[in-house]
Amino acid sequence: MVSWSRMFPGMPAEVAQARAFTRAVLDDHPLAEDAELVVSELASNAVRHSLSGAWCGPFIVFVDSEPDMAHVAVVDLGSSDTKPYARPLGTIDIRDDSGRGLGIVAAVSKEWGFEPDTFGLRVWAKLVTDAPS
Repeated sequence: MVSWSRMFPGMPAEVAQARAFTRAVLDDHPLAEDAELVVSELASNAVRHSLSGAWCGPFIVFVDSEPDMAHVAVVDLGSSDTKPYARPLGTIDIRDDSGRGLGIVAAVSKEWGFEPDTFGLRVWAKLVTDAPS
């Protein structure tokens, strides 16, 4: 398994840097595009909904890969009142400004979840190819 991680400042412009990091790490991996999308959504949530964004504190992106799997995670400083929740995509009004991110993560991932981390909150997603193992 190949593993990489990088810390980013909790600012909106850094979401693009987190995407670029994920794309560079996964290079020509078949799940690179989906992993980049997932990291974009998770990093956006970290900046928008956690203390990482409120304080311009850091968030950390983790990328692990194998030939038929990618596991990505974003760890942020957490929040006292917000826990990740994926609204089903069919229930989202396209005119809404937010609320689609974790639904997208759930749609492209085999599984996703969150757990406390010593740093704050870790939100992760496991992506797999359609190829047989």
